[in-house]
Amino acid sequence: MSSAFVTRHIGRAASRFAKANEGNIAVIFAIAILPVLGFVGAAIDYSRANKARTSMQAAMDSTVLMLSMDLAQGLFTPSEINTKAQAYFAALFTNKDAKSGSVSATYTPGTSSSDATIQINGYGSITTDFMRVAGFPNMNFNTTSTATWGASKLPVLDNTGSMNDDNGIGAPKTAAKNPVSRPRPE
Repeated sequence: MSSAFVTRHIGRAASRFAKANEGNIAVIFAIAILPVLGFVGAAIDYSRANKARTSMQAAMDSTVLMLSMDLAQGLFTPSEINTKAQAYFAALFTNKDAKSGSVSATYTPGTSSSDATIQINGYGSITTDFMRVAGFPNMNFNTTSTATWGASKLPVLDNTGSMNDDNGIGAPKTAAKNPVSRPRPE
């Protein structure tokens, strides 16, 4: 075989390859599938982290309410609040995806003009399945919950702007001012 024949043959093959367009979809699909799978995997990992965060928020809300109730009833002292918070939280936070979950509690005592407050800060993380390939082996999340009780009085009647329409607040005000009269049993 002569080198001219080989060169002509390679030249014709290269020309046919340059003009060919039958396999373009497969090449484009192969290139595009990687980012699509990456985004789907990121969405799955993010939804797992969001589920764990929501579970943590529910556990922390219950924990802070139990702490405020128990502290107001004198069942433990303010110095024990962090230990109690961790014990309550550990019993309530049961998410299986969360690799870790931890809380810290802060108590601010009320005075004669202010309310007592308990604030709980929590953080956790999950081990990612798909984002690990992109260099993110963990996904962290955090949340806060606060309970306030004490000196301030909460409004009982709805006195928002919508109650001004058609004298909406008038009837409850009148009812609150007038004594309730009931017929006496005979």
